[in-house]
Formats: sequence, C-alpha cells, structure tokens
Amino acid sequence: MIRGHDERIFVASDGNTVYGGRSRKGNRVGIRFTSDEIKSLSIAIGVLTLVFAFAFSGNGLIGGNFDLIRLVETLPFALIAVLSAFALHELAHKIAGNFFGFPAGFTYSKRGLYIAFFVGVILGWAFAAPGAVIIYGRPTRKENGIISLAGPLTNLLMGIIFLATGIILFLFSFEYFGRGVIFISLINFFIGCFNMVPIMPFDGSKIWKWSKVTYFLMLIFLLPPLIIYYFFL
Repeated sequence: MIRGHDERIFVASDGNTVYGGRSRKGNRVGIRFTSDEIKSLSIAIGVLTLVFAFAFSGNGLIGGNFDLIRLVETLPFALIAVLSAFALHELAHKIAGNFFGFPAGFTYSKRGLYIAFFVGVILGWAFAAPGAVIIYGRPTRKENGIISLAGPLTNLLMGIIFLATGIILFLFSFEYFGRGVIFISLINFFIGCFNMVPIMPFDGSKIWKWSKVTYFLMLIFLLPPLIIYYFFL
C-alpha cells in the first residue's frame, strides 16, 4: 500500500537532503533508507512474524489451545511469509517510486500493529495493517498506477514461485515443508488480492484509475489460487 505526500523535502539516511519534487530533467533519486524507515520496517516485520506464527499454528491466548512447540515450529514459515508478502511488497513500491524520481519511505502504523498484535496473539487470527510507503512528490496518474502495481505484482510473482516450490516438495514427499511453502504462496496471493480493492487507500484504486485492463489481468491471476484453496481444498 502507498500514500502520497505533498511535502517537497526528504532527508536520506546519509544526511543529505533530497527534494521530493522530481526535477524537470527526470533525475533519479536512487534507493535510500533512513534510520527511521529501517526501524519502522524492523518493528513491522517483527510484530507481523509473531502474529502470523500464532495464526498459522492455530494458537491463541484465548481459548486454551496454546501450543508453544507448534508455535516455534511455525516461526520460520511465518518469517518467510512476512518477508515475501509484506516486506517485498512495500519495497517494490519504494523502488518503483525511486525509479520515477520520487523519494519514498515506509512508515509503520502503531494503531495497525496494535490491532494486528491483539487479533493475532490473543485471538489467533491473521490480520495486518502495518503501515504504508509514502511517496514524496506528485506522480502522474500513470506513474502512480505503476508504483501501486509494483506491490501486488510482487505478491503475484512470489505466490507463483512458492506455489511451484511447494508442489515440487510434495512430489518428493516433503509434505511438511511443502504444506508450509504452499501456505506462504497463499498468503502472497491473498495480500496481493486484498490490496487490489478498488477504493482508497488501497493499491487497486490507483491501478483502476490508470488502467482497467491491467487491473482485471491482475485479478485473473491472483484470484484462482485463493478460490481453489478456500472452496475446493
């Protein structure tokens, strides 16, 4: 998910001041991370990994079904899911924004992480609204659409890669790992599809305004794995 920002100045991690207003010559700003952005990403990844681990393992502090061993076994899969489905999604927005000459940075939402922690750890449900990448500047409709597309498109690619890997693991009788990897692929498909909702502030709203053909093509690839899993498996 991305948000626009009208401020024209962005301070990079090296201390240099970068202007959010892209120059008339279309100069690239490069990929820079501020210390605050690294902190935000680290906090969000940590909280979401714990949340996903509770949800994946069927744990929850309410209901008396807490299983520490199952939780620990699930942590590696949860971390990979968070890194691939969330972190890469947000970094894709940032890189796309930088490509068009706009500084961009991720900032976490304290409220979103508090809610995710409560719902995941207490109830054992997966919920994530960790924050968003802020684009500093005013991209055109096409640029905004492409920057928004970068996140769900990354989820689609990760979903396909993990799905293929999971199937191969099953074919070689590594069912435990295969099941975990396929679930990671479904998380990617779900987050990509969720972000395609065509209302603000979701990515889908900007993609819809830019190219309805691209919007529907993304849904054609993102929806089938979820439909097959939830209705037939």
